[in-house]
Amino acid sequence: MLDAGGDVVAGRDDTPIGESDEVAVTDVSKEVLEELSILFGDSAPVATEDDSLVEPHDGSTTNVVSFVPKDPSTRDISDPIPDNVIVIGEEDLSDRTPAPPDPLLGPLARAGDDVVEITDDGGTVVIDADSMDRVVIVDDDRPDSTFEERQRRHKRRERLRRVKWVKLAGVVVVASVVVAGVLASPLFAIRRVTFEGVVYTSKETVAKVTDSIEGSSIFTVDTAKAREQLLDDPWVAEVRITTDFPGKALVEVAERVPVVWYVADDQKARVVDDRGHVVAVLTGWPTKYLRVIGTGPALEAGAIADDVYRAAAQLVLALPDEIRTKVKALELTGGGELSMILKSGTIVRFGPPTNLQDKLIAIVVLFRRQDPATLAVVDVSTGDPTVQLR
Repeated sequence: MLDAGGDVVAGRDDTPIGESDEVAVTDVSKEVLEELSILFGDSAPVATEDDSLVEPHDGSTTNVVSFVPKDPSTRDISDPIPDNVIVIGEEDLSDRTPAPPDPLLGPLARAGDDVVEITDDGGTVVIDADSMDRVVIVDDDRPDSTFEERQRRHKRRERLRRVKWVKLAGVVVVASVVVAGVLASPLFAIRRVTFEGVVYTSKETVAKVTDSIEGSSIFTVDTAKAREQLLDDPWVAEVRITTDFPGKALVEVAERVPVVWYVADDQKARVVDDRGHVVAVLTGWPTKYLRVIGTGPALEAGAIADDVYRAAAQLVLALPDEIRTKVKALELTGGGELSMILKSGTIVRFGPPTNLQDKLIAIVVLFRRQDPATLAVVDVSTGDPTVQLR
């Protein structure tokens, strides 16, 4: 009970217990205990060292306790540490019993040791018990026990991969051989060879090409070789060979067009096309082509004549019909100058075989204005025509 001055008293005789804050638990009402619990939170009655005995109302003795608020930030050293509590900072370990060694750490982790050694495949971790903030990692360079196994598996995979590619290459080679054998079989052989555009090409060349194509497979026939054989003929300018399934071949030949001819030192005629190729060597003198009067080099068939003969052939091809029918022959002087002789006896001097197109235009305009039969000489070597009357 409390007196008017606030002192705690016990018993019915109102005898004061003392000047301390101690009261008998049995004299505190339930409402006061609940109020104290709310004010002090997680608190508990703690017995002091000089606990005294008081006499309750029924005459029995009981302990007197003091309600001391418990600071949650402080902990008695004898209290166990909860599992969910992590202690930060140094503790007084003098009263602590060393924990038993962890059997997983091996024989090196013994209670009371100053150093705890934890071994792993990658190295050794040494922890000094006197200085827990220092961790020393020692690498003993021991190889990984699984490294060699991984190496063996890698080498085995590489070996299997190489074997797979070798097998695949073998299958491809065998398949190619089989396919080539089928395509080269007589089942797809060429049985008919047709030539088009052949007029002056030698019969020996035609027969040789026919033999090289006939009987060959339509898929493997060597058309390039047959084409080269035809191009060796002086008369052949271009060749195209096509095959037709199941057993046909068509050979299209473009022959050279002879334009002029000349007599060489050996007194044989050389027939020249518009590109200057000698297409034939004849013992007689041809009459279908214009002659270039003068003595030229003795070339073999297939050779290329001098540029002046090529220019003469191109001049003849460029002549309009109104003049070509009047031309008798061409003449080449020793200095390399080209002239044209008309059937009327008129001589047209072109000079060097350059700018023949412009010179020919001037001749055509002149002959349309004046009859060439009245002219003895027409000179267009300088570009401007000059005439000499008969």
